[in-house]
Amino acid sequence: MDKEGIPSQTNTPAIYVNETFDDVVTPRTRPTANTSDEQETSKSRTTTRTREERRLRTLLKVFFYRPVKWENSTCYIHIIYLIIFAIQIIKLSLLTKQMLLYGNDRAKFNSIVHRGHLTLRHLLLKGWDASWETVPYPPAHGDFAVYTINSLEEGIDFAVQQYYNAEIDAIGYYKRVHSDSMDAIVKYFDFPGFHDADVDKGIDINEKHFSIEHGLTKVQTDSGTVYNYSIADELEFLNLSQPMKRMLTTTLKFNIHSVRPHEKTKHALCLSIKGEVTFTDIDNNGQVHVDLDTLTSKINCHTMNVSVEDLKLEYTSIPISKAVLVFCVISIVITVLTFIFGIYVCIKTKLYMKKNYKQYFDVKETAEESDLPVDEYLRFLLLKLWDIPLLISDCFTVYGTYWVVFGTEGSDWVISLLDSYTVILGMGCILAWLSMLRYFKVHNKFHLLFSTLSRAISDVIAYMICVTVLFVGFWICGYVVLGPYNVKFETPASTAETLFALVNGDEIFATIAMFDDDQTGSSSIGLFARFYIGVYVCIYTIVVINVLVALFLSAYDAIKAEPGDKRLGPLEKAIQDVIREKDGQQIRSSFYDLLSPDGHRSRVETTLRDELQNIIKINEKSREIENVKLKTLKSFIRDEIDKRLECSIGFCKFSMSLFVGEEPYAN
Repeated sequence: MDKEGIPSQTNTPAIYVNETFDDVVTPRTRPTANTSDEQETSKSRTTTRTREERRLRTLLKVFFYRPVKWENSTCYIHIIYLIIFAIQIIKLSLLTKQMLLYGNDRAKFNSIVHRGHLTLRHLLLKGWDASWETVPYPPAHGDFAVYTINSLEEGIDFAVQQYYNAEIDAIGYYKRVHSDSMDAIVKYFDFPGFHDADVDKGIDINEKHFSIEHGLTKVQTDSGTVYNYSIADELEFLNLSQPMKRMLTTTLKFNIHSVRPHEKTKHALCLSIKGEVTFTDIDNNGQVHVDLDTLTSKINCHTMNVSVEDLKLEYTSIPISKAVLVFCVISIVITVLTFIFGIYVCIKTKLYMKKNYKQYFDVKETAEESDLPVDEYLRFLLLKLWDIPLLISDCFTVYGTYWVVFGTEGSDWVISLLDSYTVILGMGCILAWLSMLRYFKVHNKFHLLFSTLSRAISDVIAYMICVTVLFVGFWICGYVVLGPYNVKFETPASTAETLFALVNGDEIFATIAMFDDDQTGSSSIGLFARFYIGVYVCIYTIVVINVLVALFLSAYDAIKAEPGDKRLGPLEKAIQDVIREKDGQQIRSSFYDLLSPDGHRSRVETTLRDELQNIIKINEKSREIENVKLKTLKSFIRDEIDKRLECSIGFCKFSMSLFVGEEPYAN
């Protein structure tokens, strides 16, 4: 048995087949040097295997690698890149663990902020209840709003009073430090003829800023100081006449602090909360929308004069984060070095082939070809495309992890900050897992996904361009025509999301049922909506999706049906199959007669002979035909058998090499 588990044919001349990495490579029998011809052949072989050639082949073997390969019950293990693979596995494991731990901390802080936001809504907004906290779909109620001047003034008074009484009334710990206060901004309009408005022409927009103080009164009780407030008194002091009647917006800006204790660590999370209570009627239609926005930051507790330990990231492990930094830096260094090494090997290969191409590949001196095809050199670039997501992943991970390790202490956290670093780490994690797919060419079945995508990508791109043009038409039409009457089409973004959902047939009935025919100006809108959705679903669900699936199935079937080297032409494949047939001796003899230098041939036979000489050659000693070397880097690399350390365990054989195995290309 040879090293690939194929019975050796010691009694018959060996056939050297090396077009593909999956072909059988039988050791070439060396002729005994009993004749001068045999000595010349041996001398020629020794001459062609120059030191430069061996060095270049070694460099190519190091560059085109695959850590592990399973073929013909043999597991090929390549030490150098197996170590690199182990580094990536360790890095990915640590990164995944860090992401899970950091995700827990971020989710907990988000929960604290969200619950505090809901508390302030209940505390500051008059009439707010739990029914407004859910987001039912379709919406069960309209906007939270007021419609009378009295309700508006009561809402403003309530918000101001509750803010100043929060330290007493609120269940949670809220505190106003010396820098905390509440200010108001009233934006209103004037136009000619509106009571005592001093405007001669057009509409005049005015904005008034003032601190909450003149309408604020204090009442001393047993539990502490209780505050009351009247916006009417404040406006009277400011000499503003009926601003509520002509109000566009009223904004109450405030600052307040809070402390959240942590039971397990006995530390505290101190928060600074900046908020705005807004009363908005931007077109003065009589509906004043009421809302509260807050920005919560984690701060150091000493700024509040609270003598407790600050709560840091509870779950995130600093040692794991530091280990991630170390392995990411190692990965970046290895990736950059492989880029530089790839450029070096490509230049060395180019120089060698330019000098020795015709002699090595037995190309006629009169032939025009003098170098490998361009796509062979593109393999240096294509192989390193896998390193691009890996390098981006490492950079993202280092940037995000550095903040986790060194930036959390002494910094003020806000949700947007944590979210931004979570996105960075999340993208790094996705790309890190994606880059691991390069190692899944252990067996041909594992890279069917990428082979299929590569085969179908051009057809899919052309098809999707046409589909996108059609989609844009439906998108614009849906937003313009249906937007005012359906919440799912009220913005360009929601329209696009709705159309994407409808591709899979989601909520077709709900989308149609949400149209209120009573609100439309014409009954044609309702009819158009049903026709529009029906046509869109039919086109995209029945036609577009199925054609897209057919494109991938066609590429998959083509990949499965392609044996051997996919870059071989039909003639080369056919001749290769004929040569490898055991009962093809007659055809072999015909090829030998055609390729032999003796005899007269017709013009057609001469043309065929010239073509065959580029593919196969004859062995004068054994009168057998052999495959000639393909003009590829694969053929050049495989022209030398590696020395391996092999061992067998049961029905499996393990082969270890410092370089590469039968398939050096990690596509």
